Amino acid sequence: MERIDWNKIWKESRKAEEKNSSSEFWDSFATSFRKKADEPDPYIEEFYRLAEIQPGDTLFDMGCASGTLAIPYAQKGHEIYAADFSGEMLKVLMEGAEAAGVADRIHSIRLDWNEDWSIRNLPECDVAFASRSLIVEDLTDALKKLESVATRRCCVGAWDTPTKGYDRYVAEAIGYERPGYGVHWFVMNELMDRDRFPELFFIRSPFRVAKFNSFDEGVEKLKETFRYGLTAEQEKLLEEYCREHLKYHELKDGGERSARGDAQGEKEFWQLDHSDMSTMAFIRWDR
Repeated sequence: MERIDWNKIWKESRKAEEKNSSSEFWDSFATSFRKKADEPDPYIEEFYRLAEIQPGDTLFDMGCASGTLAIPYAQKGHEIYAADFSGEMLKVLMEGAEAAGVADRIHSIRLDWNEDWSIRNLPECDVAFASRSLIVEDLTDALKKLESVATRRCCVGAWDTPTKGYDRYVAEAIGYERPGYGVHWFVMNELMDRDRFPELFFIRSPFRVAKFNSFDEGVEKLKETFRYGLTAEQEKLLEEYCREHLKYHELKDGGERSARGDAQGEKEFWQLDHSDMSTMAFIRWDR
């Protein structure tokens, strides 16, 4: 049986994600990643539990963004090296760390997955992880880099869907058969090909249904979640589905714009009338 080159397939699949691969892209809406301190997130606690982080462990958070994991884990008493290729994300991270009183435990590092880590004199930590941040050209190289900064364990969190925001209800309604593989397929197979022994778990949490500035924007944004494109018939069915399920809302008092490309908190918005559970794949392996 011919061996599958998972890294080669990964590289081909990444071509559809080129627009999301630059630091400038993430700089542009770093402030929208600012998380409320009291906003509950089951993913954060379940990731911590599955990583089996021990008291006193030092942590390396690659692709830390605005501190989704770094800040709450620093609040648990850990020293964290938080790395990201977006300077604006790191700025928002440290502002959040200051507000939370944990800036002394978080060390920010401007670092790109695709650069040469061997010349950076990076710290080694007990546990190194990458949560929803595998924006990489070469998967094998990236996972080896993560291993290079971990003394005991590595962990990866990844969407189990083709794209963020992929809605199973919509997909079923328009007859869209999910193509390709989730990120966790590539990670698991790449690790097993290198004689690692990865363990796979799934984290289920409520899916925040996106809000849109207009009906037309909602239709277009939903189309984008089907990364390999839709047929003319599927586009027609999507528009019909939206006419039935994409509802207009008007609030008496609006809030701050909480973007990531949508209109969270606006005085008026359009939103699908159903909710779902998001599923994140969690992978861990020992060094």
